[in-house]
Amino acid sequence: MEKVIITGGTGAIGLHLTQLLVTNFYEVIIFTRNPKAYSPQSNIRYVHWDPRQQIIDTNSVQEADYIINLAGANLNASRWTKTYQQEIISSRVESGQLIAQALKQIPNQVKAVISASAIGWYGADDSYQRKPFEEGDPQGGDFLSWVCNLWEGSIKPIEALDKRLVILRFGVVISKEQGLLKEMNRLLQFRINPILGSGKQMLSWIHMEDLARMMLFSLQQSAMAGVYNACASEPLPLREFTRRIARHKYGLFYLPLPVPSLLIKLLLGKKGQEMVLNSTWVSNRKILNEKFPFKYPVLDNNCLDNLHIG
Repeated sequence: MEKVIITGGTGAIGLHLTQLLVTNFYEVIIFTRNPKAYSPQSNIRYVHWDPRQQIIDTNSVQEADYIINLAGANLNASRWTKTYQQEIISSRVESGQLIAQALKQIPNQVKAVISASAIGWYGADDSYQRKPFEEGDPQGGDFLSWVCNLWEGSIKPIEALDKRLVILRFGVVISKEQGLLKEMNRLLQFRINPILGSGKQMLSWIHMEDLARMMLFSLQQSAMAGVYNACASEPLPLREFTRRIARHKYGLFYLPLPVPSLLIKLLLGKKGQEMVLNSTWVSNRKILNEKFPFKYPVLDNNCLDNLHIG
């Protein structure tokens, strides 16, 4: 049975991925700063690591076949104060650097590393009219672009170790348990459909299940290497995205509620601008060319039913 280390494996994405790996007969080793908080399960164990203190478990690295790196402070967990911005950066960079250093110094059999990044790399497209961003496009000029540059750069030394490296730039992950959809449901229960800012900003999204499947696919496809956009095939203006969800749940019986851009900026600051108001239209052509089989390529009734909308 092949073994997979997951860093950041105790978050929502990591939990989905862990169950998928176990179902597909992998043993999962989850690196966490607090392994005693979790009970070992069949083919799942928790091991201590601490990137800030440069602590990593040598035995786990020696026996692993793959590493999936999801470590990083939650972008939605706090207002982006100067202190939290530094935490967003350091939690990602220190994790990548520690993995690269460990693979260089510890004898190992790791075949590939799959590492998270984000479509924040590209920055905002405020024209709403240009062609979609592709993997070869340069980074943007805002905070998230800088984070992604440092994040990806921290793990890049692995390529020099003759290891296969796949970097997945995550789109907005939709799931009933977390993120954008969870926040929307708080208002939808009152039949209110929030229209955030102009509503014209493009949302490049991916279903949580497809994201987990894409990571497994990347692990299994030995010819895959480099950067891939992890997004569904149907990016949507945010207004249309929220309209489909509201209509699926309530038909025509809901109230659109405009939320001005100024209010979003006042409440959320820089996070509001970059996470809510910025438009990022991203192409998934490269991962489609690898023959990845999306289960939820578009936001249709099948996708919304799975998300328990309605």
